Amino acid sequence: MADTATARFFRGIGVGSANRSILMMVVSWFLNVLWLGLNYFWRFASVEVLLAIPVLLLLYALLALVAYTYWGVREVQEKDAPYANVMVGVIVAVTLLYFNYNLLQFVLGVLN
Repeated sequence: MADTATARFFRGIGVGSANRSILMMVVSWFLNVLWLGLNYFWRFASVEVLLAIPVLLLLYALLALVAYTYWGVREVQEKDAPYANVMVGVIVAVTLLYFNYNLLQFVLGVLN
């Protein structure tokens, strides 16, 4: 397989393929929230959109928690991988849950 610039970048910062998805999930969440903040989206969006975005992000974090737990335990059972991989995925997913819950609380506070 060709060594692309993206693969060299991730290898250079020490992120292997197993941790790359966790990193990209956190980066995509951060960029979504940053985009909302920089564009003052809540000033012209309807109330339904303002509530739908954090709720969808919260559902995404719940799905990530279930997925990381399921796939991590499956990898441990099938390939004798260390449980640390499961713990890292669960910690990241719980952190995203916390961020998304706080974002939902902020949006609800702004709307009231």
